[in-house]
Amino acid sequence: MPIISARCPHLRHRLAQINYRKPMSSLVGTKGKGSTCAYCESVLREHGLKTGFYSSPHLVHVTERIRINGKPIGKGKFVKYFWDVHDRLSQREKDGMPMYFQMLTILAFKIFIMEKVDVAVIEVGIGGEYDTTNVLRNVPIVGITSLGYDHTSLLGNSMEEIAWHKGGIMKKGCEAFTVDQPANAMKVLEERSVEKECELHVVEDCPKYAEDCIGHPYSIYKRNVSLALTLSKAYLNLKGLKEDSDLTQNALRTCSWPGRFQILSIDNIVYHLDGAHTEDSIEHCVEWFKQQTKHSKSRKALIFNSTGDRKSVDHLKILQKCHYDKVFFVPNVSRTDKSIADFGGGSKSIERCELHKEQWLKLLGGSQMIDSEVHVFPSVFDALQALKENQHDLLVTGSLHLIGAVLNIIDPNLQQIPHQKK
Repeated sequence: MPIISARCPHLRHRLAQINYRKPMSSLVGTKGKGSTCAYCESVLREHGLKTGFYSSPHLVHVTERIRINGKPIGKGKFVKYFWDVHDRLSQREKDGMPMYFQMLTILAFKIFIMEKVDVAVIEVGIGGEYDTTNVLRNVPIVGITSLGYDHTSLLGNSMEEIAWHKGGIMKKGCEAFTVDQPANAMKVLEERSVEKECELHVVEDCPKYAEDCIGHPYSIYKRNVSLALTLSKAYLNLKGLKEDSDLTQNALRTCSWPGRFQILSIDNIVYHLDGAHTEDSIEHCVEWFKQQTKHSKSRKALIFNSTGDRKSVDHLKILQKCHYDKVFFVPNVSRTDKSIADFGGGSKSIERCELHKEQWLKLLGGSQMIDSEVHVFPSVFDALQALKENQHDLLVTGSLHLIGAVLNIIDPNLQQIPHQKK
């Protein structure tokens, strides 16, 4: 996902052309951005507000990124609004069309205007200060989730540098909320709030009822839910609306966020899907998988991929805390019979998978698995074919794009078939 650099002024000009004036809630962080936004949007919608929700990346269809009242924008409307924005920009902009993420951001804001939403919840892409979404001015409430090391080639290798970028979403006069952060990160966020002339608050733990309401592991999602409830309550207060605890609980129960601690049971495979892609999130993912499968007698398998500048060897060390009968390294490609892969493929992706295999075997030292149990496949479909003859508990992790490639095969309409424990 590209971020704005020198082209930022041009994007501001493009946004000025569509005259955006709706109130926004922006949310940034390293971990839990998407789920926090999803919970926040669900609460606001349950209280009667018409919501817009912009998130990234999508899992199967690009329309997932732009939601109205919790549902992806229809394909017909997406096409209509896309060509409207495209044609207007191509007529006025001399510097060329915006890049992919920039175009989707402009399109989302255009759709929110035309669909007359009451509030828009915006998940920041990368960083904050220079992210495409950060061209907005009328942002009364912002949130910052847990910070960690990710996208270091863009945001810096120190927690202070990362916190500086994340703090860039604060706006003059807004209310900013964050969860507990490392001391050095919190210091930077506090300095940024002074610089931006806004109030920064550290959220309190969410009410006890939330533990029984959310479908995700509470110990992992506690901070995200706490922040989401605080953000939604702050916005309701801003609009002179009173929070209803019954409505909030229902919003938490019904909130859906595929690809994160998701379990689907199809044929001989119980899929455990989690798009973890940082060391901390991989740790949580492994503990979750171990907990979910501790009484299972099925064979265990792993499908993994990691992209970008992430240190995959550190993730593989953590993943080896589980015992697997099969380990597959696969690019973010659903099938190889497509002329263009939806989630990214090519020779470099296969080379990276071969590197993952080499790292895995080196870490094992040949003591636990033999080479024949570790494979590189060109697509998710090929990997799943190799598992279908036996009962398996399958963990898929390392990349949300990989999760999308799997869902594109087993649940392309994101119906989230529930897993029934035996």
